[in-house]
Amino acid sequence: MKLTLIVFRHGETSFNKDKIFCGWINAPLNETGIAQAKALGKKLKDEKIDCGFCSDQVRGMQTLAAVLEYHQKAKVIIDHRIRERNYGIFTGHSKIIFKQIFPRYYEEVHRGYHTAIPGGENFFQVGKRVFPFMNDLVKFMRENKCNVAISAHGNSMRLIQEYLENLSHEETSKLENSPAAYKKYCLNF
Repeated sequence: MKLTLIVFRHGETSFNKDKIFCGWINAPLNETGIAQAKALGKKLKDEKIDCGFCSDQVRGMQTLAAVLEYHQKAKVIIDHRIRERNYGIFTGHSKIIFKQIFPRYYEEVHRGYHTAIPGGENFFQVGKRVFPFMNDLVKFMRENKCNVAISAHGNSMRLIQEYLENLSHEETSKLENSPAAYKKYCLNF
């Protein structure tokens, strides 16, 4: 049995546009992000989607809603484990200014897989919630024989890709997914 898993990043928010560490701030999509989500929905309208997953963050929910506009019978499941990475003390601060002041430390904070983030999470810690989610998701898909769409965030999408593509930590750290970008996977059961 072959089932489809489509993973996409939410559309743009004002935090993305202004290059601010957003993390767990519940930022909605901006006008560009809404347009991106609608365009993504149109791109995916001919896919068979039985169930959609998103985090409890509004930008993920808004993007999933735009995609599922074409899949009215799809079940929606909200799971906090796929929310964005918590940037701790850096949340709400400018990435541009941080990079200017601390150019060497910026890359460690922004992309370091194991770099400690005061009050926040690194990729390894995000993986501790995303990987169990993925184990549960694969079981869910197999048991329910359903095709799934996941509205993820920049960092949760990276960890989902690491899980599905068997990437190294270094490869995961270098992944870039534009707002409303998607990947399609075929899972064989």
